[in-house]
Amino acid sequence: MPKRVYVISSREDRPKARQSLAKALAEAGHQVVDELLPDVDGAVVVIGPGALHSSKVFQATQQLLALQNDRWFPVVPLLADGMDLAQVRASALQALGGIQMSRAASLQHRITDTLAALGAGRQVPAERVHHPFTTIRVINASPLGAVTSVTTGEVAGSPVVAAACDNGEVQVWQLLDRTARPLVLIGHDGPVWTVAIGRALGRDVIVSGGNDHAVRIWDAVTGESLAVLTGHQSAVNCVAISPTGTHVASASEVTGTLYWQLHDGGPNAVPAHSFKAATAVAFHGDEILVGTSTGTLHQLNIEDRTTTSIGELAVAVTAVAADGPIIVSGGDDGFVQEWNLSRPVESHPGGVRAVAVGVLNGVDVVVSGGKDSLVQVWELASDDIRKLEGHSQTVRGVAVGTIEDQSVIVSGGDDGMVRIWGDVVADHVEWLSDSPSDEDLLMRRPLARSVAARLRRMNDDEPGTSFLVHVDGPWGAGKSTLLKFLEKELEPAFTPIHFNAWAESGVGPAWWALLTKLRTAVSKQRRWPGRVWLRLREAVARLRRVGAPVALAFIGLIALAGLVWWLFSPAAIKQISNTITGALAAIGTFGAGALVVSRFLLWDSARGAKLFEQSNTNPMLEVSRHFGWLMARSKKPVVFFIDDLDRCQDTYVVELLDNVQTLVRDASKRSAHFVVSADGAWIRTSYELAYEKFSEAVSAPGQPLGYLFLDKFFQLRIPVPSIDAPRQQQYLRELLKGPVTSTKELAEEEHRVREQLTKSTTEAQVIETLESASAEVRDRVAETALDKLTTPEAVAATEHSLQRFAPLLPPNPRTMKRFVNAYSALRAVRTLEGNPVRVESLALWTIIEIRWPSLADYLRTHPEAISLVGKDELDDVPERLRALFGDPALRMIAKADFDATTIRSCCGVSIPTDR
Repeated sequence: MPKRVYVISSREDRPKARQSLAKALAEAGHQVVDELLPDVDGAVVVIGPGALHSSKVFQATQQLLALQNDRWFPVVPLLADGMDLAQVRASALQALGGIQMSRAASLQHRITDTLAALGAGRQVPAERVHHPFTTIRVINASPLGAVTSVTTGEVAGSPVVAAACDNGEVQVWQLLDRTARPLVLIGHDGPVWTVAIGRALGRDVIVSGGNDHAVRIWDAVTGESLAVLTGHQSAVNCVAISPTGTHVASASEVTGTLYWQLHDGGPNAVPAHSFKAATAVAFHGDEILVGTSTGTLHQLNIEDRTTTSIGELAVAVTAVAADGPIIVSGGDDGFVQEWNLSRPVESHPGGVRAVAVGVLNGVDVVVSGGKDSLVQVWELASDDIRKLEGHSQTVRGVAVGTIEDQSVIVSGGDDGMVRIWGDVVADHVEWLSDSPSDEDLLMRRPLARSVAARLRRMNDDEPGTSFLVHVDGPWGAGKSTLLKFLEKELEPAFTPIHFNAWAESGVGPAWWALLTKLRTAVSKQRRWPGRVWLRLREAVARLRRVGAPVALAFIGLIALAGLVWWLFSPAAIKQISNTITGALAAIGTFGAGALVVSRFLLWDSARGAKLFEQSNTNPMLEVSRHFGWLMARSKKPVVFFIDDLDRCQDTYVVELLDNVQTLVRDASKRSAHFVVSADGAWIRTSYELAYEKFSEAVSAPGQPLGYLFLDKFFQLRIPVPSIDAPRQQQYLRELLKGPVTSTKELAEEEHRVREQLTKSTTEAQVIETLESASAEVRDRVAETALDKLTTPEAVAATEHSLQRFAPLLPPNPRTMKRFVNAYSALRAVRTLEGNPVRVESLALWTIIEIRWPSLADYLRTHPEAISLVGKDELDDVPERLRALFGDPALRMIAKADFDATTIRSCCGVSIPTDR
């Protein structure tokens, strides 16, 4: 049937999108009108850069949305080329951001989807071939329990999936940034049954409902709880956010349906028709669809609060969804009903548990999940039904979304799995977990072995001395994998203690978390009788330490009572003394006992630890003593592996590292070792923020305050190795399970290089051998080369060779030790990268990193600046570094054949030349 479609756009935008839309509408037999006439059948808002700031488009949009509230009237946004949803949501047209719009890669596909949303017919291009969907990613949420609901959407312009779980949590995963940890939303008391993502209150939000009768609104970016909506008297089965972001609706079987009006000042509850036994809700424009356990499906108008009955089923409505003209529901009979077409489709024997409506590759579909553990995709135009197998138990949540213009389906169920389904042609390789790997594809294990050997030597040569190692690298560089290999290299001679700083940061004081981890590790070294005995001994030790002052005070009280008795006549004061003595004894006993017991018990909980800090004048002294007591009972040396520190707030970073320093400094006979995995820039910035007032007074040229703290804390810094081109190709080939290629020439070269390495006895000989090899062979023999470099003979020769660089270092033993440690670490990393840097070059670069770390940071990204040393024209150099370019020591380095190419080689093969 021909339609009249009102099209609004900005004159400032290129006319291509509007002209192409008008042509497509005309070819389909429809008429484009330029005015909002009473008899138009729908509207399209063409969104280009100019439309975002056009008052005309804004006013027209407000009129259209108001008209949409009065009657069913499709308003469809059409994105011009180069535009995305994030731009719309950040503009005056943000109300359109809550309306479904096509984000297909090509304009023609977006226009095709727009015509479908208008109900104006569909033109499916011949080249769009249907491909089967398959699992492209699996997120294991089983530790959280069953997944009860899933949804997908965009947060800060990036696609995410959110899952509600029966353990009381909602977790939100980034779908593009695989290195990002999930955002965890904790607040419900009991299982969470439903979750939704949308735009409201001027931000991206997540709405959840649970067994605790509460509806919660969260900031989707920060995880902050924005509001708790109460009023339900039973578990909340379903929640929904209106497309305009103005309302939230929820359903429960006892209370029925509630909805709230949202604004910047907070949510206002609006009385709603109490559809008893409400089991499902969804927004259809500005109307609310309500399904009930009695089988009825209602439509509630928010403005006038009138209701319309859409239809009835013979069974309970378990799920409902809507998109444009499409309204669907699922029931306990296993059928999915599309109400406009008035035809049910049997989908899930045993019952439907979830439905969703969307567009997959330009085709309108209904996706459902049920008790049969299947996800089914019903194409409305063709009635084709696809079954997606993967879940092992009931599927309780489904959603339709996009990832970088690729259509995807998200599902979750009782098996604890969240599955993302996609087109096998678009992505035929299963997505991989970003957790630390057990397989060494990037030569992390040899580096871990080298660090472990150094730590063992340190522990043997200087018992009682703590060794602090910093594993430095950006997010996703493989720091956690390196820690995992390092732990395996140190076992069983050492006791490893895993400390996830990010997870512990919200629990209690840092010292309490460290002490608790140590107690648990020392206890696990023993069998059960030994653990009980250790616990009793620890109780006695703590009681003796915190109880002695109170015991002395109590003894003094008894002595004073005896003195009073001796000075006065017993007969005269007998009655008084009995009373006073009894009272004082009772008070003293109670006070002493209460204080001792309270101090003893305070350490066994995070809340008690905070109270202990407040009730003690020097809490860290007692903590350090008890830490030392536990260390003395450890049967093995202890190594703390602190991970994810670069995800914590700056205050916790400072608190944790300061506590570590206190525990290490005050250790007596035995101390723990610490390996801290974090981005160095994160740690530096944390300290610079904490001690901002002292920054200018303490910092030196090339050594800002943050670097001084790093220098103070760590004896050894291990940068995570970069990936050179051959290893990058090999790594990708391994991930794709591709064939491993080799040639006779490569095999012969590898054999020759290995023979030369066997004969090498010094570092210079090893480097010379690697320089003569091809990049592929260097990668293959890197582990062997590192083993040669770490033999006692080679280490002694290297340390002797490095003594000639002493004049370029400050005259103190500590700096010389740091120089040797830093050089050895860099040599190991560069060797594993297949990067044979000459001894002199790497030594000079190490000196720059130690003496002027901020200059080293600048030269990493601007290596050509080394040619400006000693020059007067320094306009391109940051002002804070200009004084260093005249330093005599730096001038000596610059004259020693030390150029930009050398710096790139010293820094690692993947360091960019400019930013």
